[in-house]
Amino acid sequence: MLELIARPVREELLEMEAVYQRLAVSDVPVVNDIIDLTKAYPGKRLRPILVLLCAGMAGGVSRASIETAAIVELLHTATLVHDDVIDRSDLRRGGPTVNSVWDNRAAVLIGDLFFSRVLSWLAQHGNLDVTDIMSETIRRICEGELIQSQNGHRNPAITEEEYFKTISLKTASLIAASCELGVISSSSKNGTSARSAARQYGEHLGTAFQIKDDLMDYNGRESKMGKPVARDLMDNFLTLPLLYSLRNSTNGDGHLIVQMIQRGITENDIDTVCRFVERSGGIAYAQEMAEQHARKALSILDGFGGTEYRASLSKLAGFVIQRDF
Repeated sequence: MLELIARPVREELLEMEAVYQRLAVSDVPVVNDIIDLTKAYPGKRLRPILVLLCAGMAGGVSRASIETAAIVELLHTATLVHDDVIDRSDLRRGGPTVNSVWDNRAAVLIGDLFFSRVLSWLAQHGNLDVTDIMSETIRRICEGELIQSQNGHRNPAITEEEYFKTISLKTASLIAASCELGVISSSSKNGTSARSAARQYGEHLGTAFQIKDDLMDYNGRESKMGKPVARDLMDNFLTLPLLYSLRNSTNGDGHLIVQMIQRGITENDIDTVCRFVERSGGIAYAQEMAEQHARKALSILDGFGGTEYRASLSKLAGFVIQRDF
């Protein structure tokens, strides 16, 4: 489905891949070995697709759009490598992570190397708007990680407001930035209103995307997702389906689940927690929240002309909440 959505920018995506490889490659052999491993990380290339589609919708895909898409993907890969260290993950998209093949030190350093390539590109191209957006996005991602760490993995008192703030910082920020950067890099001159609209579209799309990711921890398929189902539960990450269920359970089961959370959810607890979330309406509520944000993203596109790029962005809003990987 994503390939069909990306069809209007298929050729530009191929060019983006070439730029990405040029930016990532190193004279140090071990670095290139690690880079080869990270090629399996991104999988969907969602963020560069957004850069290119938004550029097309705003007036035309330029060479700057292609290079910006590659830089966005390089930044995304850096965050994934670091995330795997933070989360102690052994799998990413069904393959081994850098930290599981090498070690945490190598993973942190390769992520830092990717960050340095991003900074170097920004310095060479000297576009202050792009630099501001990228630096602000890095800040937001780091703050999101820190908030999640501060909240703790076993804190059932986390509010929905805190949950939405965290996913806005950690996930939606880079997706929103990708959309705004697409407009900035377009071959046509666009005002701040187009940039703002694209960013809002990306913010709602990114929120829907992350809620769907969190839902798949309960009802996804491991063969599709490339990581174990219920991984967040096993790591004691409390996401929207469980948070809602804990607030709205009426039969007293919530106390038992809170005890499981506080001692640490084990594999033996998974079925009990999943049944509790289903019975308490957490799955249905989270799905509705994802759909609400997807509808908001769609409504923002009304301000843009009817092009094949806009049509693909409309389809993308449906894809992020219907996908099973």
